[in-house]
Amino acid sequence: MDKLVGFIRTASYLIFLAALIWAYASLAGQVSYRFDGDGSALELVDRNTFFFSSVIIFLVANVICVSFIKVLKKIKTSDEGVGIRNKGLKTDVITWVRGFAGILNIMFTTIVFFIGYMNMNELKLDVLSVYLYIGPILLVFWFFYLVKILSVRRN
Repeated sequence: MDKLVGFIRTASYLIFLAALIWAYASLAGQVSYRFDGDGSALELVDRNTFFFSSVIIFLVANVICVSFIKVLKKIKTSDEGVGIRNKGLKTDVITWVRGFAGILNIMFTTIVFFIGYMNMNELKLDVLSVYLYIGPILLVFWFFYLVKILSVRRN
C-alpha cells in the first residue's frame, strides 16, 4: 500500500504541474474563477496571479503534509507501544498522510483543469462538471480509511 500511495503522490505532482502549465498557456489575460447561474463571470483575476496563487496553495498544502510526516517519523516507536508509539500505527498514519497529500493534489488538479475549461468559450462543460466530485469523494473514502486504521486493535 505504501508503494502505491507514494506512486500516486509523485504522479499527482507531475499531473498538477502539467495541468497548471496547460491552464496558464491556454488562458487569456483575465481568468474568471467565480460564475453566476447563467455562466457569466462574477470574479476576475490576472492569469499570472492565478498561476502563482495556485503554485503557492499547492506548495503550502504539500509542505504542511511533508512537515507532519517528518514529525511523525521522529517519534520513537516499538511493537508493543501504545497509540502513535506503536510501530504499525505510526507506519499506517504516515502512509495515510502521504495519500492525503496525493488526494489534495488530485483535488487541486481538477480545480485547475475546471477553471481552465471554464475560461475557454468554445468548450461545453456538461460532462466536465462531474469530475469536480472526484476529489471530495476520494477525500471521504480516505477519511473512512483513517477511521479503519485507528480502529484496528494493535498488539
